[in-house]
Amino acid sequence: MAQSASKSCEICMSGPGRNYCDQCDQWMCENCKTLHLRSKISRNHTFRSQSNINLEEKLFCKEHDENLIFYCVDCDMPVCKIYSVKTHKRHDMSDINESTQELQAEVKKVIDSKIKSIKTNLDKIEQGTGKYQSDIKEAIRVITEEGKHMKQLIDKKVQALITSLKEKETANLKDFQSIRTWFRNDLKKFQKCETAFTESQKVVDARKLLTHLKNIKSDFDVEGENQLLVMPTMKYIKKNVSEREIFNLFGDISFE
Repeated sequence: MAQSASKSCEICMSGPGRNYCDQCDQWMCENCKTLHLRSKISRNHTFRSQSNINLEEKLFCKEHDENLIFYCVDCDMPVCKIYSVKTHKRHDMSDINESTQELQAEVKKVIDSKIKSIKTNLDKIEQGTGKYQSDIKEAIRVITEEGKHMKQLIDKKVQALITSLKEKETANLKDFQSIRTWFRNDLKKFQKCETAFTESQKVVDARKLLTHLKNIKSDFDVEGENQLLVMPTMKYIKKNVSEREIFNLFGDISFE
C-alpha cells in the first residue's frame, strides 16, 4: 500500500501520528492509541501503522464495498447502507452530509462567538486601563492640591494617600496585564481554530470533513464561556475641611 505523509496526532495535536484507527479515521500517537483502546466504546477498534495504509480505502466500507453514506450518532462513526440496517439497525442514524453541515454550522457559530467575546474583553481592557490610569492621575492631582493648601500639617497624610494609590495602581495594572495575556492567548487559540476551520472547507470528502470538524470542536469544548469583563473604577472623594478637621475628614479613596 502507498505510504501516507507524516502526520501529527489528531487527538493531542503534539505527538507523531503513526497509528491509524480504521473505525474513527484518525491518526494517533502511541499514548493516545493506548488511551483509545482502554475506552469501553473503542476497545475493539483496529489500528494500522503509517507505512501500511492507503486512505483511499476508507471511501468505501471494507466489509461491503459500499459508500459510507450514513452517520451513526450512537456509535459516532460513518457507516454504509448495509451496516445501517444490520449492525446499527436500532441506532440513531442521519445522513453523513447533513451531520457534517450541522456540525460545520455549530463549529462556525462557536468560533465566531468566542472570538467576538475575547476581542470585546480585550477592547474593554485597553479602554479601561487608560481610563483607570487617568483617574489615578486625577486623584493624585487633587490630593496634591489639597496637600499644598493644608501646608505642612497634611504633608504626611498626602504622601500616605499617594502611596496607597500607587500601590493599588501597580497591583491592578499587573492584574490587567495577566488578564490581557490570558485573553490574547485564548484569541490566538481560537484564531488557530478559525484557520483550521477555513482549511477544512477545502476537504471534499464529507466523512473526512466531519472528522476535521470534530477535532476542531474538541479543542474548545473543554473551555468555559468567556464572560465580559467589568473594569474596576476609582475616584477620590474630596471633602472641604479646616485645619483642625484635616485628619478626621480627609478625602476617601474608593475602588470598585
